[in-house]
Amino acid sequence: MAPSSMARVSGRAGPEAPIDLVQLATNTLGNRDLEVQVLHLFQSQSSSTLDRLASETDMQVKLDLVHTLKGSARAIGAERVANVCEILEGKMKISGDAATEGLELVVNEANSYISDLLAG
Repeated sequence: MAPSSMARVSGRAGPEAPIDLVQLATNTLGNRDLEVQVLHLFQSQSSSTLDRLASETDMQVKLDLVHTLKGSARAIGAERVANVCEILEGKMKISGDAATEGLELVVNEANSYISDLLAG
């Protein structure tokens, strides 16, 4: 991540930011190249997970997808995504299904933030 990239999102840093950059740096041991790699991986994985959730009919597979996304989100410091995943998991276990619009919203927000962060 270039310093100019960090400056572009500095107005969206802190507790309100979709990605906790301190958590990301901690989890990647401050390795900027690794940060970039895991952010790209998250974007790809989260997008494909949303696509799969939309078409999947097997509830256990859906639960596994949401659970995996929750872990990936926590690994990069995307706590909003992880929290929505956790709530969705609970609803899915109780009712057998749950709407994923809220998940789509926070994933798209995180991915937009990542794109801004990596641009430059």
